[in-house]
Amino acid sequence: MLIALHSLHKSQVNFATPNKQYNFVAHLTIVAKSFKFENSIGRILGVAHTSLFRHLSKLMKEQNLPITPEQFSVLSHLWQKDGLQQSELALCTNRNKANVTRIIDILEREGIVERKDDDNDRRVFRIYLTAYGISLRASTAKCAEQSIKDALVGLTDKEIETCIKVLLKITNNVS
Repeated sequence: MLIALHSLHKSQVNFATPNKQYNFVAHLTIVAKSFKFENSIGRILGVAHTSLFRHLSKLMKEQNLPITPEQFSVLSHLWQKDGLQQSELALCTNRNKANVTRIIDILEREGIVERKDDDNDRRVFRIYLTAYGISLRASTAKCAEQSIKDALVGLTDKEIETCIKVLLKITNNVS
């Protein structure tokens, strides 16, 4: 428990607890030296995410699919509910609006989606799948399913369940 803040001097914060005197900067320096980034949960999550994306990308290329995993994340929401607004796609894909706009620009150029004016608000575009975009769903879903299946090789149902629970808690903690 913090009792008193003694001084602020040249980036050093000294404080006292009932039992000891601490120099916060010195404490952080020690913690930073003992921190092993290569074994941290953040790095492991990042590497796992990147590995899954790369594997999905490889599977999509093998099937000659004209989309990337990043584009797949937008398309998967349109396959569930066609005609979403760009802002809705940004929210449900956890991306910023500029990033979603770039993805939609590419998908539109490839003839996979099209922008249409909203009937009720001229400032808003809705994104619709073209017939070509609709036709990509089954083969893309197979790649996504295979990617997940490959990633989970050797894991028990209990391990998968635990992993999902832990990842959801981490997400909730920082959202």
